[in-house]
Amino acid sequence: MIRKALGFLLKVWGAFSLLAVLLGGALLLTAGWWLPVNDELKPADAIVLLAGDPRRARHTADLYMQGLAPVIYTGRPAYEPDEPGEPLAPPFMPEEERIRLYLIAKGVPKEAVVLYGQNLLSTVDEGEHLARLLPPQAKTVIVVTSPYHCRRAKIILSRLLPGRELIFSPPPYERFEPKWWTHQPSARQVLLESAKFLFYYLGRPFRAEEATRQGDPGQTGEAGRLDGATQPAATRQAG
Repeated sequence: MIRKALGFLLKVWGAFSLLAVLLGGALLLTAGWWLPVNDELKPADAIVLLAGDPRRARHTADLYMQGLAPVIYTGRPAYEPDEPGEPLAPPFMPEEERIRLYLIAKGVPKEAVVLYGQNLLSTVDEGEHLARLLPPQAKTVIVVTSPYHCRRAKIILSRLLPGRELIFSPPPYERFEPKWWTHQPSARQVLLESAKFLFYYLGRPFRAEEATRQGDPGQTGEAGRLDGATQPAATRQAG
């Protein structure tokens, strides 16, 4: 009797394992189609530029210049400082500073660029800071990130920013192939995103150190901006 029950359980386990492998394979194979999210654009209260790739700034500037939102939020991601003993190397410029300068060069007023957080380590970290920082009247938010990052970002931010309409708009000129195995950068990103999805659901998201987090002006509802000023008027009037 015990042997029969054990045999039945092993068969059930085998069937579920096979189903999981088939489902995982299907999801991986079709990732080039379901990872991107490209919602229909409409006027919003704010644009959130997720950190990770400075190239996203170009599309963000385009959206702002089209008058789709009065303010842009972008985080300060963690980075490795320059190696000591390299006097001939050019000084390192943090990603958020490169983004800020690019946005201003494209015509975005410096008062409309809001920097937040410090040493942000993940999309969860960004979302938690945004949950404290975004004003209640910012009900509609355009989120700019890379095509391969959209689906995971939407899952995370929808949970952390309830009650807000999130409109995802990946840069149209950032190449991401539906048949990702035919394009090396697309293949690399699909494999990385698959690992990050697994880590998100099974692991513990990376977050900035609490000591650093305590110095984030966003916790008081005022965004750290380029010259230390408080939130721009555009943010307070949003919505």
